[in-house]
Amino acid sequence: MMVMQIILIVLASLALVFTLAYFTKPELLTLPYTAFLKLFVSNPPIVDLEKYFPEYRVLEDNWETIREECLRVLQNEEKIPKFHEVDSIQKLISAHDEVPWRTFGIKAFDRFVEPNASLVPKTRELLEGLPRVNLAMFSILGPGKRIPRHFGFFKGIFRYHLGLIVPEGECYIINGGEKYYWKEGESVLFDDTYFHEVWNNTEGTRVVFFADVYRDNSLPKWLRPLNRHMTQLLASSKRVRDGVKKAEVTFDVGEENKINQQKKKELA
Repeated sequence: MMVMQIILIVLASLALVFTLAYFTKPELLTLPYTAFLKLFVSNPPIVDLEKYFPEYRVLEDNWETIREECLRVLQNEEKIPKFHEVDSIQKLISAHDEVPWRTFGIKAFDRFVEPNASLVPKTRELLEGLPRVNLAMFSILGPGKRIPRHFGFFKGIFRYHLGLIVPEGECYIINGGEKYYWKEGESVLFDDTYFHEVWNNTEGTRVVFFADVYRDNSLPKWLRPLNRHMTQLLASSKRVRDGVKKAEVTFDVGEENKINQQKKKELA
């Protein structure tokens, strides 16, 4: 009888904790949710692009266009926030040295980050045709930057990288023990819940187009709506909303974008 009472108390306590987290800090649910997903999905650290994200070809076919817009943004590199300035939890892996890891956010949790997205209109247009991409940004690593070993908390997505600017030399990611060297114009898709680390052992800046992709086609059909709901729940958290606000930039990237923005206003 005593054992049953203890079990009921534990279950009631867990239910209370999960309910409070759901309504106040939903990001706390990512680890138990990831543990739950692992009961139903299994994949290697680096996964097959054709099988899990065939839409990558749209991005690869237009990688030079994306890179061109990225280069214009990089003219104001010092005004682009460091990753840990956008998301404070990244201080654990990014704020330990003076070499920056910057992030130019374009899309976050299914919504475009304004005014950033308006500064890269062609990239935005490509993303509008890729609804499975729920987050997108330019990830910018300074010369000599290393991101130490860590793991992602949320297994509801696959992570996608497209090389935009890759210096020659030791510039790679190790994910789950598998090493991948970025190449300009080439893609890689991986599961970031494996331990991974990043090295830019070069004298140049490395930039990739970084995206999170819903892993719908690797989940049982009945789990897909739950996965979308979990993402929407995370998007509603104060931490995410604050991070999106901090990701916004205010610089100008040239007359061409001014013209594009004016045309959009005229058509609206």
